[in-house]
Amino acid sequence: MCTSFQLRASDGSVAVGRTMEFPDMLGAKLTVLPRGLALESQSPSGPGVSWTARYGAVGMDAVGDPQWLTDGMNEKGLYVGVLYMPGFASYQEPDADASLNLAALDAVAYLLTQAASVQEAFALLAEVTVWGPENPLIQGVPPLHVVLHDASGASGVVEFEDAAQRHLDNPLGVATNAPYLDWHYDNVRNYLPQLHAANPAPVEIRGVSFAPLSQGQGFVGLPGDSGSAARFLRAAAYVMTMQPAADSDALEQLCLHALNNFDIPVGMMTGTNAAGVEQDDQTKWSSIASLSAGRYIVRLQSNPQPLVIDLTQTDFEGGGARQVELVAAGFAPITV
Repeated sequence: MCTSFQLRASDGSVAVGRTMEFPDMLGAKLTVLPRGLALESQSPSGPGVSWTARYGAVGMDAVGDPQWLTDGMNEKGLYVGVLYMPGFASYQEPDADASLNLAALDAVAYLLTQAASVQEAFALLAEVTVWGPENPLIQGVPPLHVVLHDASGASGVVEFEDAAQRHLDNPLGVATNAPYLDWHYDNVRNYLPQLHAANPAPVEIRGVSFAPLSQGQGFVGLPGDSGSAARFLRAAAYVMTMQPAADSDALEQLCLHALNNFDIPVGMMTGTNAAGVEQDDQTKWSSIASLSAGRYIVRLQSNPQPLVIDLTQTDFEGGGARQVELVAAGFAPITV
C-alpha cells in the first residue's frame, strides 16, 4: 500500500511525495542507473525487451535488484513509480514475439532511462506488452499500476484492466491503490462538504449558538483509516488546500510535512494478503522527487533524517548500476 501526490510551488517548481508500505524492506537499496547501461527484461519464451539507457536515473529498488525500481526520477525531471493494485492489475498476455515483452517490475527502470516526459512514457509503454511474471520474494505476481509525473506538472497513470493498458491523465496528481483511478475520482464527489480547510460557521438553534469546539474541524467527516480510498481523499484534500510554497526548496519541506500525515507505524495496517498470509504493512520509507531542482530525497522508517541525492552532481557517465545500502540510525544524543 502506498500514497503518492504532486505539489507545485508559486514559481512553477514541481515535486512528488510518495510513501512505500510493505511488511519489510525486501533488501531494497538506493540505486543509480547511468547513461549507456544495457538492460533487458524477461519473457516466458526468451529475453524480453532490451534497451540502452538514454538518461541517468536514481531511485529505490524493489527487491534488491537494481533493475526493479519501486520509484525514482531521471535527470530530465521525469518521475515514475509503481503502486500496488491487488485485484485490479490484469496484465497483458505475453506477445509471441518475446522481444516485445516487458515484465511489470521493469517498467520504472524502462521509462526512467528512456523518457523525458509523461507523454513520452505513455508512447513507450504503448509499444510494448506489459506482463506479470511471478516473483518469489513477493510470493506471486506483483499487482501494480504505474504513476507518472514530469517537471512541467503533467501527471498520468498506466493501469491494466481486461488484459490491456489504460493510459489516463491524472490532473489531481494523487494516486494510492485499488481500485482504478476513475473510481477514486468519482468517490471524491461523495465528500464535497468535507473538502475544505475552513472551520464551520457557528449554528444557531432556538437562540442557542453552537460554535466549533476547536480549530481544525474543516475536514470533519473525511475517512481517517489507512485504506486506499481514504488515503486518496485525504491526499486530494491536502493538494487542494495547502498554501503553495514559494520555490523548490520550500516545496521539498512542504512535501515532507504532507508525507508525515500518511506515515503508517507498525500495527496500524494488519490482516492477510491475497495469498492468505498474515501481513503487517508499515511505511518502510518515503521519497520526495524534487523534479524542478533535480533532487531525490529518501527517509527511512529506521532513519528519520532525510537523505538527499542531487542528480546534477551524480555521475551518470557509463559503467554499471550502482547501489547504496541505506543505513538505519537512531536518534543522535546531544548534551544540553
